[in-house]
Amino acid sequence: MSIKYFVLSPEYGFRGWKLLPYAVQNLYSAQTEFFDKHVWELISKCDGNTQVDTDKLSSEDYNRYLLWSRGGLIIECDKGTELYPEQEYRFYHSRFKQNVHWSITGKCNYRCKHCFMSAPQGVQGEPSWDQLMTMLDAFERCGIKEVTLTGGEPLIRKDFWQLVDAILDRKMVIGMIFTNGHLVNDIFFEELDKREINPSMQFSFDGVGYHDWLRGIPGAEDRVYEAWKGCRERDHRVFAAMTLFKDNRDSIRDTVLTLSSMGVESLKICNAYPQGEWLNYKDHYLTHAEVYETFLEYIPHFIEDGKPMTLNLEGFFNYDKSKDRIFTFSDKWAPEEEFGRVLMCGHVRRDIYVSPLGSVLPCMSMVGTPIEDKFPNMLTVPLEDILGNSSLYMDIVNLKVSDFMEHNPECSVCEYKNMCCGGCRAIALQKYPDDYLAPDPVLCEYFKGGWRDRRDSLLACLQVH
Repeated sequence: MSIKYFVLSPEYGFRGWKLLPYAVQNLYSAQTEFFDKHVWELISKCDGNTQVDTDKLSSEDYNRYLLWSRGGLIIECDKGTELYPEQEYRFYHSRFKQNVHWSITGKCNYRCKHCFMSAPQGVQGEPSWDQLMTMLDAFERCGIKEVTLTGGEPLIRKDFWQLVDAILDRKMVIGMIFTNGHLVNDIFFEELDKREINPSMQFSFDGVGYHDWLRGIPGAEDRVYEAWKGCRERDHRVFAAMTLFKDNRDSIRDTVLTLSSMGVESLKICNAYPQGEWLNYKDHYLTHAEVYETFLEYIPHFIEDGKPMTLNLEGFFNYDKSKDRIFTFSDKWAPEEEFGRVLMCGHVRRDIYVSPLGSVLPCMSMVGTPIEDKFPNMLTVPLEDILGNSSLYMDIVNLKVSDFMEHNPECSVCEYKNMCCGGCRAIALQKYPDDYLAPDPVLCEYFKGGWRDRRDSLLACLQVH
């Protein structure tokens, strides 16, 4: 007989949520691994006191212990080795969420002409410190491990570093900060260093030579260059997002080459949608056909330039530099017989967005739309109830492709239904603000307008895959 004792490695804890009661979570990151009941019975024996008779294990279960041990998830120990208190099993009375994308203010120090939440006007306001703590305590009670800080411009809050400390005190992780970069300076980096944290940074950047105009602040472009330089010197991962409009559509090549030379890891380019402040600038709009034409014109330059960085052209064309792989987000592909179990949005299953007003939304781009008021507010309804009971938010979380097809019979007979799967709810709501099961007009243009086929033909001619 071979009796052994194991204990969970100190950086992990036993966790569980509604519908997902068996999990082990990294206490210093958002990494969470879920198990079925049988495997949970095996891993839960790693408490330092429960004996494991390896001779009686099946070969498959024996190999599980070997893999866990070699991977650092568990440690062989003496009997009586105790778990630390934070490693003990905790059950959260809500659905699992890995990350909260949290707008800690609706105000901004820039005057962005395309701001969908009208931050230059402060339409969403700014939550008080007590309201922030109410929300943060709720995130902790629901077992949310990772926080992404955004706004408005999050760094303008005078209590920003107090909030950072409050997050860290709760053993939560700040995974990323979204910023315009104006306040990313030596003082900012010194404060990060004091706390020994290294969050990724996502900056807004709207094209070489065009950034100042869209952001409404002279010198904004030079300031973001300085912020990138500081990040590169301190080994922060840097990402960027570019808003496309009529004036800057020819600047993509110069922008990609400039950003890649400055250490920016990836760039996401999306069309500016008619929402918020952008409703005042209709002469600068691009149709989505024009957006796709712009992308098709640029892709050969990207290949010619050696694919210098990770690039996302709004799901139309995506390149992952770390894997040297081209793929698309727009082509989902699901067999019709699986529509009853395929979810419409994987993002909303994993993450939540919370607005400055406390609205719990599936997506940040729903801020300021007519449907926002229909979603629950976590300052008046406990987040556990929002994430655990029936609400408009959970309705969208649980939406399946079959629900969409039933609501849209014309889509159920479309030749592209298996690739489209209904598209994006946030984009659909921009055209159909009272119907969160409406078709996605952008994907309709993508497939029915022949843009998918034109892209594939282009890539074939360029001999890239």
